[in-house]
Amino acid sequence: MVAMRGYMAEKGLAEGMFRLAIEACPGGMLMVDDVGKIVMVNSEIEHQFGYLRKDLIGQPVELLVPMRVRDKHLRYRESFRSHPETRPMGVGRDLFGRRKDGSEFPVEVGLNPIHTGEHVLVLAVIIDISERKRLERLKEEFVATVSHELRTPLTSIAGSLGLLAGQMPAAMSESQKKLVKIAQANCERLVRLINDILDMEKIESGRVAFEFSRINLRLAAEQAIEANRGFAEGFGVNVRLHDASVDAEVNADPDRLSQLITNLLSNAIKFSPRDAEVLVAVARAQIGNAFRVSVRDHGSGVPEGFKPHIFEKFAQAEGPESRIKGGTGLGLCIAQQIVERLGGQIGFEDALGGGTTFYVDLPAWEALRSEQHPPSSAFATEA
Repeated sequence: MVAMRGYMAEKGLAEGMFRLAIEACPGGMLMVDDVGKIVMVNSEIEHQFGYLRKDLIGQPVELLVPMRVRDKHLRYRESFRSHPETRPMGVGRDLFGRRKDGSEFPVEVGLNPIHTGEHVLVLAVIIDISERKRLERLKEEFVATVSHELRTPLTSIAGSLGLLAGQMPAAMSESQKKLVKIAQANCERLVRLINDILDMEKIESGRVAFEFSRINLRLAAEQAIEANRGFAEGFGVNVRLHDASVDAEVNADPDRLSQLITNLLSNAIKFSPRDAEVLVAVARAQIGNAFRVSVRDHGSGVPEGFKPHIFEKFAQAEGPESRIKGGTGLGLCIAQQIVERLGGQIGFEDALGGGTTFYVDLPAWEALRSEQHPPSSAFATEA
């Protein structure tokens, strides 16, 4: 009897601590039984949905779902009941909760099954993401403004300055010609910055379509070298395909692969001393069924303290050389984003004799795999 009382006391303490933890959670938490009835909610659920706790207990969870998708939610709930497992709801879908007053708000939902004998309870964590969605809208508006109100006129101005710089009137003084060239260089730098920001945003938001095909990596490298030869000559740097003896065919998007190699080349060119050489190589990767394209410069190398941050947004090593060379600090970050979408890996290492080698490993054509996306359920989805 004493042992039983001790066991019951411990059980009661554990249940009390569990309820306190649920109540202290900053996100909304509710528990649903195996027939879809709400059996427990915390105060954040009351705050989110505008109901009192007593009005929710015993009610079907569909009470908190928009009317237009309740039937669909019932099917999702039955599906989860058949295969209960910890998972987020509505991956790839917009989810909404319905307040007592009928208004809706965007949510994220995580599901966690709790097995109690023959029954399965479901603990749902509900996060109100209204503020996040508001910030996303502001970001989209900003990107649209940058794209339409800044990029278009700047591109036009850069083109006009380029024509003027190429046909300097004889009546212009040397100081005036110098000012035109400075304005042209600064305008082109702003255009590159805007283009990089827009590229970064599109890639991160998944709005860039990747069309995979069979690509000869050596040919892609040669084309990128030729496309950037004029840029390299402006820095007094030579670019050469040093080693490409292997017949390398990869599975990639041709446009994004070209952008990727160009970003690596431009970075190497900018940080190479005048009269130096940038070497490009194509070889089989050391690990896995993949091929590697590498770009080696003869610059001063990556500072030790900067190495962990080299692929971060707007990352530029401190020092006079970085300020002189310029750049947006987005090129390598964009390169990393592209490589991840291509299913490859990017890295760098100190080159023997000085400088840095950046490399990208991409899946070989014969290693093509179709990505499989598991089906997901949803708390509430748009019809």
